[in-house]
Amino acid sequence: MTININHIDVELLNRLRENDTQAFESIYKKYWQNLYLTAFSILKDKQAAEDIIQDLFIQLWNKRATISVTVSLNAYLSASVKHEVFRVIRKRIAELDTNAVMQSDKSYNAQELIEYKEFLAHTQLLIAKLSVKCQEVFVLSREDQFSHKEIAAQLNISSKTVENHIGKALGMLKNSL
Repeated sequence: MTININHIDVELLNRLRENDTQAFESIYKKYWQNLYLTAFSILKDKQAAEDIIQDLFIQLWNKRATISVTVSLNAYLSASVKHEVFRVIRKRIAELDTNAVMQSDKSYNAQELIEYKEFLAHTQLLIAKLSVKCQEVFVLSREDQFSHKEIAAQLNISSKTVENHIGKALGMLKNSL
């Protein structure tokens, strides 16, 4: 299988590595809207989506000299956005879980709450070690409560692939926890 890398993007990346601000602006203009729409369609939060895209382009500029894109620039940027979106989702879930624990049972002491937060943080770190696709499937399954069939349809993959990703994630979590 050959990877189709857009020659215009290759040229833009080469110019970007040489501190060409016009190349950066061209990349921004070409991709920002689709990246924003990707983030917004998942988060349904305009400000969070804008922040993710802004941070992504800041990182792109800051790492311009060392950036290595082995797939298309579009795929690289899209994967970066999805990774950040799921990081935001995990953070929100952790905050919601902590608030729910604090509100549902006031008998939890400070030590138990600290241990719970550490457990959530450790779990999030483990999930972050999974591949982007595996993270995406796991979050849709466990946090968004999508069925295997719904995940397969949304991500345009087979149900068996969904099962494999979830099995891999659960196995890694089980072994690590």
